[in-house]
Amino acid sequence: MNASEGQDDRECRPDFTDEEIRLIRLWSVSDVSAGWQLSAQVAYFATPAVFGIYGLAAGSIVIVGVAFICMLLLLSWGLVSTWRDQRNSILMQSICTKIAAMLKAGGERN
Repeated sequence: MNASEGQDDRECRPDFTDEEIRLIRLWSVSDVSAGWQLSAQVAYFATPAVFGIYGLAAGSIVIVGVAFICMLLLLSWGLVSTWRDQRNSILMQSICTKIAAMLKAGGERN
């Protein structure tokens, strides 16, 4: 490989912003497996569910109410988290658009 090939290689790369590079690095090391996500959801909702079942068995409407409020708070937290992650989704869409434009400019792979 000569120096001009290395330079051409850099010219074909998308021009990522610092924020996009940060997101690429963050997503490349994150664990987004289905098992991790399922275990996190079970951990969040198991405690209030068990608490609510205990309230039903004990016949205490107060305990059931507290469990219900806890579940509502957890659902609200999930909605807020999803809303905050929307910014990263838009940023990742920008990254993918730049990569797709680079692939179109370089031709399609077989």
